[in-house]
Amino acid sequence: MIKRNISLTKLLLLLTLLLAAGPAKAVLHIDTSYNGQFRNSSGFAKIIADLPFVYQESFQKIQKALGIAPREQMYIVIMFSDYLTHNGIRLRGKRQSLRTANHLVVHYIYLDLDFLINGQATLLEEMTHEMTHAIMADIMGLKNYDALPMWLKEGTAVHAADQGLARIKALTRKGFRVEDIGGEDENLDGNPISLEKYVENYLKISFLLKTFGSNALHRFVKRLMKTGDVARELATCFNGLTEEIMNQYADDFIKRTLLDNSRPLNASENLHRGTRFFDEGEYLSARLALTDALYGGLNDSEFQKAAYLLAECYIQERNPQGALQMLKQFKPDPRNVPVDRYEFLSAYSEYAMGLCTKAYFGFKKAFETSKNQAVQEGSLYYIIRILTELGNKQEAARVLGILRTSFPTSPYADFALKVLTP
Repeated sequence: MIKRNISLTKLLLLLTLLLAAGPAKAVLHIDTSYNGQFRNSSGFAKIIADLPFVYQESFQKIQKALGIAPREQMYIVIMFSDYLTHNGIRLRGKRQSLRTANHLVVHYIYLDLDFLINGQATLLEEMTHEMTHAIMADIMGLKNYDALPMWLKEGTAVHAADQGLARIKALTRKGFRVEDIGGEDENLDGNPISLEKYVENYLKISFLLKTFGSNALHRFVKRLMKTGDVARELATCFNGLTEEIMNQYADDFIKRTLLDNSRPLNASENLHRGTRFFDEGEYLSARLALTDALYGGLNDSEFQKAAYLLAECYIQERNPQGALQMLKQFKPDPRNVPVDRYEFLSAYSEYAMGLCTKAYFGFKKAFETSKNQAVQEGSLYYIIRILTELGNKQEAARVLGILRTSFPTSPYADFALKVLTP
């Protein structure tokens, strides 16, 4: 049976929020003047529909990874490009923060649609990366944030966006020389940094995290937001650590990590790795490792575990089509996969794709066959959503009564009531 640190209740509540959550407190504006080649594409329409929810999810990812939350009022403008460049260099995303005449700070986030729509990056990872820059700059002030070393600015952004493994794999495919790793910081003239430096910067943050733990890293980032004094906060939060000593130890950690990731892993190793990433909430890294595992020669039991976890990763990335495709590749064996949760995730994927009738019967089956309270509550909630959307509010109200009677303290009751009486 698959074991996981993330509780089923938390996962199902997250699925609810993905579809039902309102906007975050910060002020989001989506620039609608874009008129490029993707203007009338289904991919662009999905990005526009997903942005308010992904925007909120990015706050949650940043707070989990770095321990910081946005200020009450942030002003974010999302802009799109077919082919985003800076000083002639291709970019996936870019953040530019400006102070207006009335002293408001506005953060412009530019997204390259070609990368997103053609599947080279996910909207969540790109938004989280650029929002990390925006939040830290907003808290510290633009001048203080710009003065931070690049390993801190880009390392925290790559870490929060869970892009570490993806960047390492890209560097491994590109090729690198171990003796060239390290050296001076880049981006002194405002140009984008190299892939090597992105990886090095991320691995310095990873070194601090793995050596001292998440609580110490969160304390460091929080204190840094107030003082901007890197030397002082390194010493305070990491047992007298200096940047020079950190670089010496991190240099060895970086080289060992890159060499380790250059070694071919067998399918079982990738499955173990992907499961660990999933347990840590790093769903992009989990997806990459599990994909390598899935097509690397697993036995039937391992295949089921990998495919099921991969489906959950796709759901986290707002890709219900990918999730449903994975779930359809096997018939769950209860020794490997919890069947009721499999039924629930299948129904959720169908519902997110607009297949309401199939989803209704899937949720009904999950409710009737499961002994897990979280699955039962979640199934009833989505049945209420579907019935309401189909115009059968009387039956939806009856199901809400069942939800309230069976689970009087369920948070889904309030969600469902808002669906019935918006």
